Amino acid sequence: MATNFIGGSVLRLEDPTLIRGRGRFAADINFPHQLHMRVVRSTRAHGKILSIDTSLALAHPGVMAVWTSADVRNVPPINLREGRIEQFEPYYQPILAKDYVRYVGEPVAVVFAQDPYLAEDAADLVAVEIEDLPATLSADHPPGEFSPGRSTEVTIIDKSFGDVEAAFRNAHSIIDLQLKIGRHSGVPLETRGVIARLETVSDILEMHGAAKVPHRTRDLLAQLLGRSPSSVHLFEGHTGGGFGIRGELYPEDVLACLATLRMGRPIKWIEDRREHLMAANHSREQNHRLRVATDSAGHSLSKTNSFTTRVRIFAPTGRGSWT
Repeated sequence: MATNFIGGSVLRLEDPTLIRGRGRFAADINFPHQLHMRVVRSTRAHGKILSIDTSLALAHPGVMAVWTSADVRNVPPINLREGRIEQFEPYYQPILAKDYVRYVGEPVAVVFAQDPYLAEDAADLVAVEIEDLPATLSADHPPGEFSPGRSTEVTIIDKSFGDVEAAFRNAHSIIDLQLKIGRHSGVPLETRGVIARLETVSDILEMHGAAKVPHRTRDLLAQLLGRSPSSVHLFEGHTGGGFGIRGELYPEDVLACLATLRMGRPIKWIEDRREHLMAANHSREQNHRLRVATDSAGHSLSKTNSFTTRVRIFAPTGRGSWT
């Protein structure tokens, strides 16, 4: 007999486990012989990388490897989750910054060590020299230089239909608004995390800690690593909030999975709160000018007769996201 859920309360099945403290979040997942990953991040909003010295970190006890962009040169930059957009391709983010950094917190190098404390200590020993470049810190600023010969103004999108001039000429009233939305981000109770493991018998790459949009994330991850989607399995346990920022494929996800393929050992990375505030995707600052032609009843004439919009899309050279 079918149960009618419409209009009635639905029993929450997850509560007893969480209330009793038996939840299984990303930080709770461990595998034998796992290595811990720590990310070295840019301290500059925009700059040219002059040098990265990893020698002291490599000599630190318990460190198994230290990677820079030269070690991951064969991995493509991260594509858009929704698919390929040709004019955006020059702005895709590499999994480790190459030549330039474009926001505070951008991954520059990664350290792999036998425990998280050794990894963090070794990451502090990586010396990164960056030459400061002008940073675009407000949506009001004019376009800057993303890379030599390439503007931060990625594209301008114009959309329109109908006779816009006639709509405004015949309008009873015109509403003209300037609207601003500040940069913001989701701050879930649980920070991001990824635990990667290769099941060697079946050649299945496992990524634990996924939270949202699993199929597109799997397909994109498989594409970057040169594997078939069926050989990549994503596992989501309990999740302490998402708020949109956990639906993207991040450099750390790719780096952990690549490392487990290369090293043959599970790789674990758990983001700390300081990292999250720097490196999790932000919603960009937005400025909007809105003009609406209305009739005497306050109904928008643009809604049915005509419409035009212009959107300028900028790439970050300051503190921004890559979404």
